[in-house]
Amino acid sequence: MSREKGARRKGKRKTEHRPPLILVFGEDENDTKSIRELIEALRPDLAGKVQHRRQPLVLIKDARPEDVPERARKIAEAVDIERALHDVVCVFAHEDRDDVEPKHEAICVKIESALAQAGCPAHAVVPAWELEAWWFMWPEAVQAVKPKSWRAPDDHLGKRVGLIKDAKEELRRKVVPKDLKPEKRKGFPHYQESDSPTIARHVREKNLARRPGARSDSYSRFVSSVDQCVLD
Repeated sequence: MSREKGARRKGKRKTEHRPPLILVFGEDENDTKSIRELIEALRPDLAGKVQHRRQPLVLIKDARPEDVPERARKIAEAVDIERALHDVVCVFAHEDRDDVEPKHEAICVKIESALAQAGCPAHAVVPAWELEAWWFMWPEAVQAVKPKSWRAPDDHLGKRVGLIKDAKEELRRKVVPKDLKPEKRKGFPHYQESDSPTIARHVREKNLARRPGARSDSYSRFVSSVDQCVLD
C-alpha cells in the first residue's frame, strides 16, 4: 500500500463523521476477546468502541520474510473495509511470543513494521511468554472465575512475570489448591484458554488494569499503546 493512499485515508477520516472503532486482530479468539476487555479496562472512554475480529489471523511472528507482506496485506484490507463505515482509531495485532522478555520486542517491531508497510499502522500486542503470564499480575481476578474451586495464583506477586516459561501450564498448576485431596484432583476444573476473557473481565470490573501486582514489560508496552489511542 502506498504512502499516498495511506495519506488519503487519513484525510478522508478527518472530513467524514463516522463512529469511532478500535479493532483487535490476533491468533486466537479467546486472546482477542481478552485484549478487548483489557483495552476497555485501561480506557473506559473506549468502552463499546472496541471490537475483535476472527479473521484474518495475525501470523507474522514466525512467517518467512517473503510471506510477511501478504499476511500484513490481508489485515490492511480488512481494516480498509471497516473504514467505509467507521473511523478506525487504532488497530491492535496480537501474537504470543512463546519466549521470555525482552524477546517480545523484536516481534513487536516485526509486526508493526509489516503492517505499516501495508498502509495499516498498528500496535503489536506480544505477551511474553503468553497472555496467561499477564494473569499472574491479578491473582484475585483469576480466582474470581471459579471462586469455590481455584486458589489465587499469587506465587509471582512482586516479580517479573515476563520471565515465566510455559505460562499457560504454570497458571494451570497454580490455580490448584495446595491442600487439594488426591480423590478430588480427577474432577478438578482446571484453567482453560476459554477462561481468559472472563479473567480479563474481572480485571476490568475490579478496576485492576492500572494496578498490576507484578512487573511485565510486555504489558507495560501494551498499556502505552492503548494510551496512544486518541478519539477525534
